[in-house]
Amino acid sequence: MSNTSLLSTIESLPTELWCEVFEFFDAIELYHTFGNINSKITSILSESIPLYFEIGTTTDYDFSSRVILPTVNNLENVKSVKFDQEFQIEEFFTIWPIGGFSQLRCLSLVYLGALMSDCSILLLEQLSTLTHFECLRIRVGCIANYDKCLKRLLELIFVENQVFHSLKHFVFQSYPNSNFLALPTAGKPTKLKSIALPSISLGQFVQLFPSIPHIEYIKINYLFVDLDTIAALTTPSSNSALPKLVELNLQLNRYATFENIEFLLQQVPNINQLKFKCHYCLINGNKWEMLLARNCSKLQKFELIFYGDYFDALPIFIEVQSSFSTTFWLERNVQLEHRDKTRHLLVRFKV
Repeated sequence: MSNTSLLSTIESLPTELWCEVFEFFDAIELYHTFGNINSKITSILSESIPLYFEIGTTTDYDFSSRVILPTVNNLENVKSVKFDQEFQIEEFFTIWPIGGFSQLRCLSLVYLGALMSDCSILLLEQLSTLTHFECLRIRVGCIANYDKCLKRLLELIFVENQVFHSLKHFVFQSYPNSNFLALPTAGKPTKLKSIALPSISLGQFVQLFPSIPHIEYIKINYLFVDLDTIAALTTPSSNSALPKLVELNLQLNRYATFENIEFLLQQVPNINQLKFKCHYCLINGNKWEMLLARNCSKLQKFELIFYGDYFDALPIFIEVQSSFSTTFWLERNVQLEHRDKTRHLLVRFKV
């Protein structure tokens, strides 16, 4: 087949077919692969294709900002931007103002230091006004008490009305041993369906409940139980606070009690998947059986990880085997595992 015939065949393919093919590529792969084939495809790329940017290297950053975006006639086609490393994010959105991405659905940001290291309050406020924005992921190197950008972000999400009204997924991560995240005390009901947070206190977590009535998934990397708040958070609750929650993943510090855990389980009557990481002091299969049987009638997947720096592995593992061997656990095909390197003991089942 001649080059002229091949070109003619490509040109004759309908735009709808090209659009279906292009859906399998992120923006950088798409332009590297198809960017210079012919004028028809160039026109389709610049006018009609949803664009999903995954910026993982400096080359990706430069190619996105200097090559792809200048050729895009309709910036509303940009649906997501994901930064896998720290770049000049503020510079990026100065060249390409975030207000121009009016159909943006998802944004992922990375900062090696605090959020304010390369982020402005103006950027966050502009982001909060996007009417189709659904997913925000941020990873920082540390949580700083003086971080005004972080404080403003949390106010925009959890306090102020008429902003972030379409946000459904919020993931905020920090490196271990960072400060605790300070959430606003006065909240508004949000539309959040999933949330992941770093280190926060149990009291702050409970104060968050009224702001997340539609939540379906929660992950807290480190939930700190303060001895001063234990008594106030063990009173049985008559009304569940999070009736739509189906998946919960928490790591608890060594001061957490079975009363704290039962209080939390009372808030989530429709929980389907449950994961706890807690201290060895909570090894007691009978109490866990009682808690699950009483509060988690819909539970199908359960994982319990025990940790601690001091223990004699073999006697504790034998204790776990004995403690989790009742009919309740056997009917659920419970699995027990000892991980010597991490000093973890695992109890799990999947119905």
